[in-house]
Amino acid sequence: MSNLIKAVKLQNILSGLIKIVAVTASVSIFANPTAEGVPEKVEPLTQAEIQQGLKNMQQRMNLQIEAWGKTLKADDFERSWTGRTLKKTKRQEVCGIYQNIINDIYRMAVDNKARLTEQDQKLLQDRNAFIQSLGYKDNIVETQMDFNCRIK
Repeated sequence: MSNLIKAVKLQNILSGLIKIVAVTASVSIFANPTAEGVPEKVEPLTQAEIQQGLKNMQQRMNLQIEAWGKTLKADDFERSWTGRTLKKTKRQEVCGIYQNIINDIYRMAVDNKARLTEQDQKLLQDRNAFIQSLGYKDNIVETQMDFNCRIK
């Protein structure tokens, strides 16, 4: 498989993950605890914190995608009626990347619940609604690679 085809397939995956990163930034910053571990005063997330969270998550995501892409080999693909597609194990790995990022976003949102708006705090009570608020209708990530991932 040519490097160009691999690059195009990786770009398709990356474009879907970037959508997650954009939403992540608004919930992925850690609170500022005092020496006792209890926040002195709960402050809403600042724009600078959101931007730094976006940068950190995007770097992490890029590293995961690059590491995954380096594992691809010609035998990771199979022929289908639409052309070449990833085999089941590689599709599961891609879906795992999405799932892990969603899990991290949710965990960070819960950890920073006090710093979120009341509406966002209520959203955390329903994980499916939270995932859908990230832009995934029916918790489905469309990978643009002839398969979709269901996020739980």
